[in-house]
Amino acid sequence: MLSLRRLIGRRAAPRPVGFPTCLWLTWVVGAVASGAMVLRMFVPTITGLADDGSSHRLTCPLGLVPHNTEGTSPFFDFLVLRWDRGDPTIGCPDFPTSERWFLSAAQTLTSWFGLPGAVDLRMLGLWWCVLAGSAVAALFALLRTTLLRRAVAAAALFTILADSAFVDYAASMNVQLAAMSGVLIASLGAILLFSPAKRLIAGCMLFSFGGVLAIGAEPGNAILVLPFLAVLSIIRVPWRAMTGRLACRLIPGLCALGLAVVSLTMYVGEDARLEDTRAYNQAFLGILGNSSDPHRDSEDLGLPPTFAAYAGQSWWAHPTALENPSWPTHARSISTTSIRTYLLGHPGQALNLVSRSAKDLLSFRPAQTGTYPREVGAPPRSADCRWCAVSAIGQIFAPRALPALLLYLSVCGLLAAVFVRALPKRHPAWQFGAAAGFLTALATVSFASATLSDPLESTKAMILPAFIACLVPAMFFCMWCVSNQQPLTLVPEPMATPPLAFPQPKDGAVTVRPVRRRTET
Repeated sequence: MLSLRRLIGRRAAPRPVGFPTCLWLTWVVGAVASGAMVLRMFVPTITGLADDGSSHRLTCPLGLVPHNTEGTSPFFDFLVLRWDRGDPTIGCPDFPTSERWFLSAAQTLTSWFGLPGAVDLRMLGLWWCVLAGSAVAALFALLRTTLLRRAVAAAALFTILADSAFVDYAASMNVQLAAMSGVLIASLGAILLFSPAKRLIAGCMLFSFGGVLAIGAEPGNAILVLPFLAVLSIIRVPWRAMTGRLACRLIPGLCALGLAVVSLTMYVGEDARLEDTRAYNQAFLGILGNSSDPHRDSEDLGLPPTFAAYAGQSWWAHPTALENPSWPTHARSISTTSIRTYLLGHPGQALNLVSRSAKDLLSFRPAQTGTYPREVGAPPRSADCRWCAVSAIGQIFAPRALPALLLYLSVCGLLAAVFVRALPKRHPAWQFGAAAGFLTALATVSFASATLSDPLESTKAMILPAFIACLVPAMFFCMWCVSNQQPLTLVPEPMATPPLAFPQPKDGAVTVRPVRRRTET
């Protein structure tokens, strides 16, 4: 039977870099990574993602409107970097999101730097540069291996974070920046959570903060709390201020309670109008628009067969089912609950929906959405791909998206389970295997949640599970880098010594055996 040691390497353990050297090298690596990300994002020009009309949910409560676009539509064609103060044309919907924290910080930085307008999206791009450099430096410091392996692992993480598919979501009016930032921070916190005891409190705080950002990015991410709660349920954080059986569960319990409150707030805090819009588009675009028998599926949804005429029409199209005189009678038939019930009773439609979602995931970026500002002079809706190494590999499997994605997640989950079960918990590679398992579970739950998103925004919703899935190989690579290190044992293992030989008597000699004296009591 092939042993785990032979699988991950049997060579002698290399000598790790000393702590003083690692400390100043960590600062250097972080500064270099942040500077390289700045060059990647701003040279020769900044790129982002053009507004597709969904930014109103973010900008309306802050009183922001796009800068003058010279009489043309501000949607889809070009990236709008400057946002000014203005009065919204329609009412502001209730849309709780942690992305507004980033926009509020961008407002402050815009005024500090004296830039025109109320918000400059380049400030959001700077945040991604700082976060990427910090994450690369943190991974460099957490790896207990040689300098060369640390550098290679840090470069691999930077390669993922610098991909155009992810960078373009930074300087844009979308909630994906908060979600990806939260996942990246939570992944580093997960590594610390499975480290020695002195790092548990810091890891718990970092893990929970990343969870708040990721779960609070949009209401559809409320279900992401499940993998976070699963990890916190198995963590024990000792606290010297308290003693007792439940003392080690206090800090993880408080963090789990906070994440559960955030998830519940996101679930119940969304505006009913946005929920109705999403359910309508799922019914008429996602189901009827891809149905072989729209009349029958319309009846199964609780609608008259005549409503099949609106198949493929979105909420914003004309004419729509909303203009039908009988719509108020059947409006209650279309809801998020009814859509899920329909999919459970129609596995063929559910499979088609999952297959389309897998293709959207491997697309990595919305089609017909520009990434360049108007000042650059690029054609409308032209997309940047200066560095698409990671997304290009995923797009190779787009023709067989669903089998490839299921196989990928299954293999990652199986490998994580095998390594976590076989390696001792004090081994340096165990923490990276456990983090890979957490990210695999998070990617699976995120993909299931994004599958039920608005069909008009399905590709944008799939960028989060795509980003998480790309981080899993980085964790496995880090696990290989430290695989031949010795376990972090506190008590040295006893040395195996051969037993002492009993002296044999010579020929003719009398053997004298020791007499045991009886102790009188």
